[in-house]
Order: sequence, then C-alpha cells, then structure tokens
Amino acid sequence: MQQDKEQQQVERMESLIQQVAAFEDQGVRAAVQELVQCTMAMYGEGLTRMLALIGRHGECGAAIIDQFGADELVGPLLLLHGLHPVDTRTRVLGALEDMRPSLRAHGGDVELVRIEQGVAYFKMMGSCNGCSASNTHLARDVEDAVYKVAPELDDVIVSTEEQGPSHPVTFMPKRRRKPEKAASSGSRED
Repeated sequence: MQQDKEQQQVERMESLIQQVAAFEDQGVRAAVQELVQCTMAMYGEGLTRMLALIGRHGECGAAIIDQFGADELVGPLLLLHGLHPVDTRTRVLGALEDMRPSLRAHGGDVELVRIEQGVAYFKMMGSCNGCSASNTHLARDVEDAVYKVAPELDDVIVSTEEQGPSHPVTFMPKRRRKPEKAASSGSRED
C-alpha cells in the first residue's frame, strides 16, 4: 500500500517535470527549474547534517544509517544526494546474493565481472548458459535487481554467451617443413 503511494508520487513528479519542460515562457521554465534545484540542495544539506548527527552515536548510529540505506524510500533519496552509506559494489553484490537461490534453481549463477565508468558487467554461468530463453529472462532479472539497488549506474551488461578463444588453442606448434633445396648442379654458383 505504502509502496503504491510512493510510486504514484514519483509518477506525479515526473509528469510535473514534463509539464515544466514544455512551458513556452523560458523565464518561467528557468525559475521553476532553479526553485527545484535550490530545494534539492537544501534537502541534500539537511540529509547530510542528519547523517552526521546520527553518526556521532557510534555503533547505534551506524546501525540506524544502515537501515536508512536499506529503506525503499530513504535509500534512493540518499543515493540522489550522494550520501548512501553502502558503496555501489557492495549493494550490487548483495542483490546478486539475494538472487542466487532463483538462479541456482535454473542451474545457473551470475558473476560480477567489474564496475567501471558507471557500467556494471556480469557473466552468466552454469547450465543455464546455453538456453537463450532462460538466459534472456535471467539477464533481465539481474538487470532489474541491480538497477533497484544501484540506480546510479548508467548501464548493466549481462553476458549470456560463453565466449571461447578467438583462435584454436594448440599445445604444440605445427612442424613446418623446410623448403626443399633445388638439386645442386655441382657448381659454386648455387
């Protein structure tokens, strides 16, 4: 029930942003955008101070801050202001850990390869690694789970194909035959 209300608020805000962007009067549009930016800055500073005050209470304060980060409404607000208590990699790994039972039920798993420049790269593993329909569905599930905990990422790339080497692996080089010498005529000019 609460989540539906929050989703409705987000949708309403997005609708209002679109309306403001469509204002013909550039001055009004700029004023409204500046008002929103000032409001966001003030709320960001307020959240920063709240976290600092709570953080002064040692382990108890740290536990409260962790709960803020895990909250479905407060966590994204902290992310928006760059204040989330848990780094992106840790949040992504936690989401993957939550998914493992479902992935393993399909005979597969997923591995975080790396996160760089706002892009998270994953590799599907296991017996699901050849069933394209299952992989497509599981890859979408991975993307959804990752974006839920790390909306700041620009892209999520899930590799669902096994990639073999681009050239065959050989253990022994092929023996090359020496070019046959031309029959010698017995002169020194050969």
